[in-house]
Amino acid sequence: MVTPESRAARAVIVVGTLVGVSAVLFWLVRPLSGGPAASDAASSVLYFDRIVSGRQLEAWLNTTPKPLLTVVYGILHAIDGEWRLVSVAAVLATAAGIILAAEVVRRVAGIAAAAFALVALTGSTALVAEASWAYGLGWAFAFWMAAALMLLRARPRYALAGVFLLFAVLARPETFILLGVGTLILAGATIRGQLPSRGAWLITIGWLALPVMCLHDLLLTGNPLWWLSVAPHAVEVNGGRARSLPGAVYMSASRLLSMIVLVVEALAGGIIVLRRRQWVATVGLIALGPLVVIFIWFLAARHIETIGHYLHPVDLAIILGAAVAVGTLLPWARDRLVPRVPQLAGPAGGILVVVASIALAVASSRPFSPLSAGARQTIALEGQLDVRVGSLLPTIVSSLPANPVSTTQPPGPMGSPDPGSIALFIPRHRLPRMAVDLDLPLTAVAVLVPARVDLAHGYPPVGSVVYMDGKIDPGSVGSGTAVLRVTAPTTVGGVRIVPVKTDPAAGIWMVRVEPAP
Repeated sequence: MVTPESRAARAVIVVGTLVGVSAVLFWLVRPLSGGPAASDAASSVLYFDRIVSGRQLEAWLNTTPKPLLTVVYGILHAIDGEWRLVSVAAVLATAAGIILAAEVVRRVAGIAAAAFALVALTGSTALVAEASWAYGLGWAFAFWMAAALMLLRARPRYALAGVFLLFAVLARPETFILLGVGTLILAGATIRGQLPSRGAWLITIGWLALPVMCLHDLLLTGNPLWWLSVAPHAVEVNGGRARSLPGAVYMSASRLLSMIVLVVEALAGGIIVLRRRQWVATVGLIALGPLVVIFIWFLAARHIETIGHYLHPVDLAIILGAAVAVGTLLPWARDRLVPRVPQLAGPAGGILVVVASIALAVASSRPFSPLSAGARQTIALEGQLDVRVGSLLPTIVSSLPANPVSTTQPPGPMGSPDPGSIALFIPRHRLPRMAVDLDLPLTAVAVLVPARVDLAHGYPPVGSVVYMDGKIDPGSVGSGTAVLRVTAPTTVGGVRIVPVKTDPAAGIWMVRVEPAP
């Protein structure tokens, strides 16, 4: 029986732990200092703006839509007109996911396992970095764990689990792997007549995310299946270059070797849940671990670009599997030592097991973010770049033409804008955020392509402003843009290059292309 007193005590523990985890994440991410939000998060805000204003996307943008982020981040950005609320929401969602994961692991393998998961997840560079980018992993992770809790109840709440998985799909498409495995298991159990209850099929509510995604893209682009076209088109735009299947295998192997201690612990945890027939835990670990790796290999085989952060769900599955192993084996070891050390049988023994579990979480994590200067720098980088660009926005605004809006026909959601219509060229990965901050259509702002610079043939065109930044995009200050990086007005290629702001020591050059006198 759970008494009111015990419920109150647990509530205090949960809230206190949530506050503690949030404090650590706030310290690492610094969401109130400029509001770090990387390209995909900024794209979600831009998508929201286009949908609510009734405009379709003017040109192609390399971000697969996540409808949950479109709605949440779009509303939050509309409230303050900045990025702090977006970043704070991402951090709090991640913190909630960590707390829910600790509870999931506690129900599977005990309090020591929960302590391991809590500490290792809080120190996970992959998870915290995604929080600093305001990407969808933190949101999806929270919904994955919420769904698991609904399924681990004595009387599972399948409908709620399905709803949570629906929201998870709208934040991270890898959730389809979970849904697919779960649906196949239900189908097999139905065929064998072993379905636990008719209500179990309610978990497939998660598939309703598909029409939501299609509606989102229909409103955004006029094509309900645009989300399936983004990644393949990115390869076309990139000249057909994408990581090969051997390259994806190497990337995966390197990632696993870099966290080999956790991987070994996770393998032991997987064996434990499988032998105990803890099917919710087993399916979750397999779907978010090995099956995500196989999915990435499949994408590479299809010549679709695979990026390192696609493996981040695997990191989380490894940490959870390792938590199960440590939370199971440490109490087992204590019980074996009790005949020799009777004191371990009491509360002191339990505390020692939890402390040892926490110590193992820190020792197994390489790097452990709060204690690693390199990891902290990785996490803080997005915020530093956003502050850097934010400080230059007034200069950019004052340098732009009075009405930098293209009058040409927009190329549409699969096209690229006419270079002649571009008013502002910017470093790579800044496009969505700059378009939002400056309220520019995608036909008036574009990423500078150094290899295309040819002033005699109108790239960049007369009237445009070119911002180059060696810290944000080293390629923008390479040999291809040397002709643009001037410290005094210079006539070249039939046009005049006028410096707007130059700081060679900081790697910043901003120039305006004007007609030659």
